[in-house]
Amino acid sequence: MLWVAAGFALIALIDLIPLIKKRFWHTMRVFLAVFAAALTLSALLAGGVAVPSVMLWLGSLLKAIGISY
Repeated sequence: MLWVAAGFALIALIDLIPLIKKRFWHTMRVFLAVFAAALTLSALLAGGVAVPSVMLWLGSLLKAIGISY
């Protein structure tokens, strides 16, 4: 778990500092949203939590609105 946090901190330092310096606020918001989702999923997986596949949820959603793949 410590390696996951250290890795994500390094990625945030490398990628976030240029966005702040150039004042790309919209890009930074999108980056942080994706970053938070990836950090949460990685922390859960590193902690041994069984995370269900997103594709199962997406398949159920598509079937509910009448689309199948």
